[in-house]
Amino acid sequence: MLGIIMQNLQNHLHPGIVHFPIVLFLLTALARAFSDKAPSWLIRLGLWMSIGMGFLALFSGLIAAQPHIVKLDSLLTWHLRLASLWMGCVLYLSMVQDHDVEPSLTTVIWIAASLLIIATATVGGIIVHS
Repeated sequence: MLGIIMQNLQNHLHPGIVHFPIVLFLLTALARAFSDKAPSWLIRLGLWMSIGMGFLALFSGLIAAQPHIVKLDSLLTWHLRLASLWMGCVLYLSMVQDHDVEPSLTTVIWIAASLLIIATATVGGIIVHS
């Protein structure tokens, strides 16, 4: 029974949970960068939803990978490190969204977070397809 649940999680639930926060964050970053009309609350909502779905992706990935992992291999370790750095950037961005902070620093962190989520997704894809 547990094997069937894990197989369903790996085949159906995990891919949807994983891809949604990636797209949501990148759309939030694009809305912030290219739209003067995107309200602050919408950007903040996108950031917090990305964080929440990111944690769900983390847990579902670890559950789905559990039968296949004897110890953390280097790719998975890097995947988790990149994801942690991304979450730190998004937490920072969500906390300073309505405050006066140095705009150039915030822009650098938005760019870093966007690159980190792409790198995290790339390493995750390598893990899944290797």
